[in-house]
Amino acid sequence: MQYRTLNACAVCSRQWDVSFLRPGESVRCECGARFTVEFRAPHSPRALRCTSCGANLVENAQSCGYCRAEISLEDRGLSSICPGCWSRLPARAKHCLECGLAIEPQALTALPSTSKCPRCESKLRSRAVEGFSIIECTHCAGLWLSPGVLERLCERADEEDLAARVLAGPPSVAAVGANVVAYLPCAVCTERMMRRNFAGASGVIYDVCREHGLWLDHGELERVLGFVRQGGLDKARQRELERLKDEERRLRDRIDDARKDVVWTESRADWDRGAGLGEALLWLGRALTGRRGSD
Repeated sequence: MQYRTLNACAVCSRQWDVSFLRPGESVRCECGARFTVEFRAPHSPRALRCTSCGANLVENAQSCGYCRAEISLEDRGLSSICPGCWSRLPARAKHCLECGLAIEPQALTALPSTSKCPRCESKLRSRAVEGFSIIECTHCAGLWLSPGVLERLCERADEEDLAARVLAGPPSVAAVGANVVAYLPCAVCTERMMRRNFAGASGVIYDVCREHGLWLDHGELERVLGFVRQGGLDKARQRELERLKDEERRLRDRIDDARKDVVWTESRADWDRGAGLGEALLWLGRALTGRRGSD
């Protein structure tokens, strides 16, 4: 089973998802400190803390006495590991079941300090800006973001200088190879990413790994936010809604046609059966008439 393993920075306590890294790899935290990826054998939790609010639990309690959240290990999917006590956790736990530690993983999955830019293979640096965690290339100014960060940036797209603040202090070198069509490797797992047109109609082609994040070349964040400011997302949602309605209408038409075919087939069968019976009766009548004539 693949557990989500978190490691905490010893300096700032930021929690990083290191599940796809190897033990002993070096990770650079946003605070500038480095830590070494560590894995330990997880153990089954003793339910001493509420995963919702972190309050102490009474032994064998069925619900939290403070927030009333249900306490049950069944169907929880203990697929995560606490970075404090290495106890298995429910995937969406806000606090460790055993030690009560607040589970607050960074939006981005941790990258080895040796990771290179997917576009130009230059060094990457991580930093916090505007309350977001981003990773940027020190050479071509490309950005590595989590999908959640891009969504939040789009929600704030009406702030005209948002992109400029996110890109404050960017590298001086222009974008490298951004116009070259290539399938870039994921910065975390190195698997080839998929190319997607943002919102299906923006014209901004970005690279995305379903598991770990997405890559925007230099200038693409500004284009995405400009598209959102001009109502592009709303128009895209409206087009998608119309497309779904059209599909629903076509599906209903096909169902109606199928029903008509069934009715016609059944009617034809009834007619055929009736015609056969009529012919039989006519033959029988003629046969009887012929006999009477011969008599």
